[in-house]
Formats: sequence, C-alpha cells, structure tokens
Amino acid sequence: MKLSIKTGAALVGVFAVVATPAQADIVRYLQVSDLALAKVLAPKGTAAAAFGSPLAYGASWGNVGVGFFGQTLGNSEDGGLGFLMGLGDAKKAVGLEASMVLSSLFDDQGSDGGFGENGSFSLKAHTALPGGAAFAVGVSNFGRFGGNNDASKSSVFAVASKAIPLSMGGSTKTLVLNLGVGDNGFVDPGEEGAGPFGSVAFYFTPQISAIVDYTGRFTNIGVSAAPFKQIPLSVTIGAINVTESNGADTEFGGSIGYGFKF
Repeated sequence: MKLSIKTGAALVGVFAVVATPAQADIVRYLQVSDLALAKVLAPKGTAAAAFGSPLAYGASWGNVGVGFFGQTLGNSEDGGLGFLMGLGDAKKAVGLEASMVLSSLFDDQGSDGGFGENGSFSLKAHTALPGGAAFAVGVSNFGRFGGNNDASKSSVFAVASKAIPLSMGGSTKTLVLNLGVGDNGFVDPGEEGAGPFGSVAFYFTPQISAIVDYTGRFTNIGVSAAPFKQIPLSVTIGAINVTESNGADTEFGGSIGYGFKF
C-alpha cells in the first residue's frame, strides 16, 4: 500500500517563508518584545515549522509564494507544485490564504495525468492572537481536477499554533507547537468523523529547525533550513510515515519554497 502526503506538503517550504512572515517575527523577536504576531516584515529566510500538517499562521495581502515537494513511492517517486497568495490582514482581523497544488508531476504510477493536469485548491482563514499565537480554519483539497477528482475527498480543519521562547544555556531558542482537528485527509483511510493532527518544531536558530509532525495518518520527522538569512528560501527534508502505519512503508520527501512580498 502506497500513501502520499504530496497534496498537503507541496507548500511546506512556502509556509516557512511566505505563509508565515509573522513566524519569522516570532522566532527572532518574541523573546525580547511583545510585537504583534502579524507585524508586517519583509520576508526573510526562516525554517519551516511543520512537515505535512497545516499551520495556523498564514499569508496576508501582499504575500505570494511557490513551493515544490518531492517524495519516494516505493520504487518510484512523485512530486507536487504549489502556488500560494494571501488576502486580508490577520493582524487587524482575518487573513485569507489561497493556494493551488498540482499534485502529480511525474506521472505517478502510470497515471494518465500529465504535467499540470491533476490538482486541487485550499483556503485557510486565519487570525493573529497575542503572545505569538494564531488560529485558523480551512478547507483543503477541494475543486479537484484531473485524476484528483476520484483520488480523495476535501477536508475541513481547525488549527491553533503557538511559539514559545525557551531559555537554554544562556541563549533563547523557540518551540513552535501546532495542534488541530480535521476530517477525511486527517484520519485513516475509510474512517469517518474527525481526528487530531499536530506538530512540534524546535528552532536552533531562526534558520534551522527540527520537526516532528503527526498528520492524522502519518508520523513524519524532518529538518528544515533557510540557507540565506536575507533570502526567503527554505529547504525541508525528512522521513514520511516513520511508524509504517496503514500498512505503508516509510518514504522520504523534501520541499523547497520561495516567497516574496509585493
């Protein structure tokens, strides 16, 4: 049995540098100030905080990005390409993050869909909360086209995220906690109702993080890095389904994301 997280994870790299410009604010400044979560900053290189699960932090107006995700699937591989833009203002009220994922770029397992022929859309409404926290509700994998019409159902979810400064050895690190609940894609195949998901990311620096992520179906572990402090580019790599749940093997994947502000 081969299961993939590519639809959800294609934007992991984008989340690190576009969907969460405020996250960079949290990681760098929460320990020394009470800056609002959604303070508008020019995007800079920031490591990711999740590897498969949606975050409550999101893009507001002016934030745009692109992300690529690749994953092994037994003896083959596949990938996804995601595009993201923000609307509204999470600091003042509510931001709206809209994204599209092309979910099968390499003709996965002999499917008929060519490049750009399979995909879906996602929407997430999010708001900034005091103390480096955020809350969001959203729907993923709707408006499916191509082979995705029959592959899966859309999922609704609610999620909260919180950045916590930690004093360690005379320096301050950051822990980002993420907890949510969702249906369909967030529960095991064939199950009804809703189930939990979440992630924990430890930031050694704003540019390097280690992640443990439970998507509701899989437990993933990864590391993320933003190689250039002044360039909003991030790279995340890791192992998918390390517990080999649902009879599926552990696979490996990675993402690259780039974001910018207009």
